[in-house]
Amino acid sequence: MGKLVREKNRRFSNQLFSQENMERVLKKRLPILSWLPSYNKGTCLADAIAGITVGLTVVPQSMAYAAIVGLSPEYGLYASYLGCFVYVILGSCRQVTIGPTAIMGLLTFEACGSGFPECAVLCGFYSGIFELVVACLQLGWVVSLISEPVTIGFTNAAAVTIILSQVKSFLGLSGDKASGFLGYSKSLYDNISSFTIADTAMGILSFAVLLLLKSLPDLKSHSRKYSRAVNGCTWLVSLARNIIVVVSTSLIAFAWYDPPFQVTGEVQGGFPPIGLPHFSLPVRNNITTGNSTKAGDLEIKMGFSETFSFIGNGPIIIALISILQNVAISKSFGHGQAIDATQEMLALGVSNTLGGFFSAIPISGSFSRSAVNDASGVKTPGGGFYTGALVLLSLAFLTPSFYYIPKASLAAVIICAVMFMIEYKSLISMWQISRMDFMASIMTFCCCLLLGMEYGILIGVAISLSAVIIKSLRPHLKYELKQEIKADIQYLYIEPSIGGHFPSVEYIRSSINDLVLQYTCVNYIVIDFHLWTSWDYTSAGAFVALKEGLKKMDNFVIFTKCSPGWIQALKSAGLKDTEYVLDSGLEEGLSNLINNARALADLNRTVIDEESSS
Repeated sequence: MGKLVREKNRRFSNQLFSQENMERVLKKRLPILSWLPSYNKGTCLADAIAGITVGLTVVPQSMAYAAIVGLSPEYGLYASYLGCFVYVILGSCRQVTIGPTAIMGLLTFEACGSGFPECAVLCGFYSGIFELVVACLQLGWVVSLISEPVTIGFTNAAAVTIILSQVKSFLGLSGDKASGFLGYSKSLYDNISSFTIADTAMGILSFAVLLLLKSLPDLKSHSRKYSRAVNGCTWLVSLARNIIVVVSTSLIAFAWYDPPFQVTGEVQGGFPPIGLPHFSLPVRNNITTGNSTKAGDLEIKMGFSETFSFIGNGPIIIALISILQNVAISKSFGHGQAIDATQEMLALGVSNTLGGFFSAIPISGSFSRSAVNDASGVKTPGGGFYTGALVLLSLAFLTPSFYYIPKASLAAVIICAVMFMIEYKSLISMWQISRMDFMASIMTFCCCLLLGMEYGILIGVAISLSAVIIKSLRPHLKYELKQEIKADIQYLYIEPSIGGHFPSVEYIRSSINDLVLQYTCVNYIVIDFHLWTSWDYTSAGAFVALKEGLKKMDNFVIFTKCSPGWIQALKSAGLKDTEYVLDSGLEEGLSNLINNARALADLNRTVIDEESSS
């Protein structure tokens, strides 16, 4: 026996570590091995065009998103290139581009506050570790707990909060830094009178130009001779609208010797310092709990446990939302591609974990830049190489020119990018389809605004799961009175909607009892089980007890359309009247059963009458 077991184990080991199996695993976990051998000049050119086009979008956006985290622009650039390079090797969807996003910036700010780069980098590192653990354990199903209505509510709240956070720079307001929807609202109310005409004019001008350039592709040329060239130019200009606005307004600030509006100021050039993230964060003055601003002079360092307590569940929330975003983007753009959720989590985890060594803030897939990548005709994930290279060139040579970028124009870039994330039309559809989903979305939205993003999404998930549990505890029962023509008998037809398990079976049984008491003139009950695909010991025993209990009340219960497994479960639970169990719902069989039940009832009544008279 032992020899057979050893032989079986040896064969399994040989099969597991065979060359063919190892090659299959390598190609699955290193997707670059699948497309790189067939890479050619045409594919390279298409990827280069798409990658550079995305790069023209990511450079201004990443600098603007760093402002959401409360950091200087270079931190946005630090986070914009490494993910691109990693995704070239590990990415499974050619359209996806990884980098800083508005939502990741907001969640990082919620966890760390303003002006705390060490904390932001550590959050990214820990979120990457969590993503790697989830990928290795193949726990991608955790993301499915976040329903679409909850995601919409969260995204809408994030968009509103981000827009409100940029009003200060957009209008040139003074005042202390704030955080959260309530903090931004109070700061706006207290300092609205301090707006400057120059910053406001620059913000409005930038915003108007961005909207105009965004709508350019809708203006199709009617001339056949020039239509293709004109449409191509308008499409390219529209895609590069962010860089056009940022460069144009920077030139205005540079030409204006002493510009009256606020500019970005000194931006650290060159490559980021490479090394482990700070696991013991520096303690700063005025650090308080909650969402207050964490800034001040360096004093001492927190211990490891204090650091962990300080950032709280921020990295977990960041990781879950980034996984959700990446998988959703991959499914949206991955036409005909095999999207592996585990592989996407692996790519994200490696990107964020390595980013911790390069001063990168948390990153995820960007929907807007992935759309640009798709529209630009990218052929492979290799397009990310050109995007990352363009960001590195910007860090190496262009950072001195970033000094003149007006803060109002960066705020306009963020507002214009984020405002289209608000999905108000989905709420109308939700109201029409499911009021519970609508309430879950609204509650998530309100809680994110009032309590914070991390608490809002947790409450939203709890509401969605509660709705599912309630539905499973209170399944719908379809019922009606029917006429059996041959036997000329009325019977009560009942159809439970879902399979029976112990949380819901008591409700189903009591509901059937209530219906029987309601229709006292009917003595024949037919229960249709064609929708039942699963059951347990409790449900089988409950229906056997139901049948026996109703039989004592001169009510005959017939089980119809039962699967073989359900019939066996009823027999195992002690059902004796198996002749009243049908594996189909044929009228002929039902008619015979009702006739037999009526004959048996008449016989029982005759016996009872005879016993009474004697």
